[in-house]
Amino acid sequence: MIKTLGGSILLTLLLCLPTTNTNAQIKISNASGVINSESLLHLESSSNDRGFLLTRIALQAANTAVPLASHIAGMIVFNTATAGTAPNNVTPGLYYNNGTQWIKLTTKTPQVGDIKNGFQSADHNGWYLLNGRTVSTLAVNPRARATALGFSTNLPDASDRYLKNTSGTDNLGTAAGANSFSLTQANLPNVTFSGSTNTTGSHTHTYTDNPLNTVANGVASGTNNPVSDTSSVNDNTNSSGDHTHTLSFSLGGSSQPVSLVPNNIITNVFIYLGS
Repeated sequence: MIKTLGGSILLTLLLCLPTTNTNAQIKISNASGVINSESLLHLESSSNDRGFLLTRIALQAANTAVPLASHIAGMIVFNTATAGTAPNNVTPGLYYNNGTQWIKLTTKTPQVGDIKNGFQSADHNGWYLLNGRTVSTLAVNPRARATALGFSTNLPDASDRYLKNTSGTDNLGTAAGANSFSLTQANLPNVTFSGSTNTTGSHTHTYTDNPLNTVANGVASGTNNPVSDTSSVNDNTNSSGDHTHTLSFSLGGSSQPVSLVPNNIITNVFIYLGS
């Protein structure tokens, strides 16, 4: 059975009809047309300029059903209030109920274990600051989720650290690395500096004997007297004059570490553990 109701008919008429067990599709529209056979309730505007207005209520917190009497899985409402305290605070928007709490409908629903950067300074909406705190300080549900992720004692401390993908052999959540390094000999190129003086140390010296006029100079005379011989005599010095020199110098460095920290903007890092 298919029913088409004009837009001017009051919805209260539907509420006055007796309850019957029947298979039907219902269309509420201000014009006639074909009803979508896959729909239970078909709402349509002939001019496509109307919307569906959901029930508007003021929620008090995500973990309380108020103003409903109890949590009802599948219930959808539009919340008009800003209320509650983190992580169970609520803000205006669409919410659905999963049977135990209200969950805001957003473009992206975070999953337990997701990481994000943010300028928030504290826990909020199920996101917990990664500051190395003990897991025992968390509420029951977030504590259980943190333990399931492998953090049974402490949450990781992301203070002054960058995130790195695992290599497959390291442990998730482990703090490692350094923000500076110092060069060692092993980091330098394998270059040998060497030098030497000329090894040809052998050389000669010449000298001139006393002149022929030995009398005038008050010395012995005679052509066979070597001290009065006027000829020049060449002699060689000992050839053991070959030698080398060594050279050393200081680089004058102070082993100052080299910083690895690039230009950055400071944020906080949060992990999603839900509420």
